[in-house]
Parts: sequence; structure tokens; C-alpha cells
Amino acid sequence: MENSGASKTLGRTFGYLLLADHPSTLDEIAKNLMYSKATASLTIRQGLAMRIFEKVSIPGERKGYYRANAHSWIKASMEKAGTMKLWEQVIDQGLGTVPTQNRASRENLLVLKDYFNFINWYLSDITIQYDRWTKGQIDESSEKP
Repeated sequence: MENSGASKTLGRTFGYLLLADHPSTLDEIAKNLMYSKATASLTIRQGLAMRIFEKVSIPGERKGYYRANAHSWIKASMEKAGTMKLWEQVIDQGLGTVPTQNRASRENLLVLKDYFNFINWYLSDITIQYDRWTKGQIDESSEKP
């Protein structure tokens, strides 16, 4: 998590909830990870905002329970792939405004445009390929496109 720009406490909490055999309350998270309740609360709010945690209800219980949302990683990856298209648009705008005589800037932008074109092409069918992967239609030994 820290390598991705998130806090160590968020990473520890995600790991804890990911490995837990049942949803946990804020009190349990704070106690088991040796956080203050305020730190546990802040961390849970951050994880909820990032959609890596989800709040669940347990019948007959008034407290909130939390668990890791592993499917959020898949969705987040898909959203990241979508941002590549936005970067490509920004680069196109840059190319439209940079004078042709500014060769260094244009070369930088063209290198990035080529990279984002490639990434967008390569990831264009990622949801289809992941679906095939989960159904066992392709595996690690399969040749990549």
C-alpha cells in the first residue's frame, strides 16, 4: 500500500480484513492492530472511500462491521485503464497547442501518445480476457496476444 501512495495503516488494515474469517468491528480492528479507535475509524473511512472495504450488516447487531472488498481491485484496475484514454486526450490537446518548431516538447508528447495508444490497444479487451481466465478458458501457459 505504501508503494501505491497509501498509508501503512491502510495497508495493515486491508491485510487484516482480507485475511479475516469474518467481518470486524472498529473496536476489533483497533484492538487487534493496536491502533487508537480514531486511527481505526479514519483508516476505515479511507478504505470505504477507495472501495477496498465495505460495511456489512449482521442481523441482530447494531455495530457496523467491515470486510475487505477484493473485487474492488478488479474494478479499480479497469478504472485505471480508463484513465489512460484521458491521458491520451490530454496529450492530443498538448500536441495541438505546442508549436511545430518546439521539437523537444513534441517528441516527448509523441512518445507518450504512442505509449498510451499501445496501452489502450493492449488493455482494450481486458475484461473479456479476465472473464475467460476466471472460467478456465485461458491460463498462465497461454500465449499472450
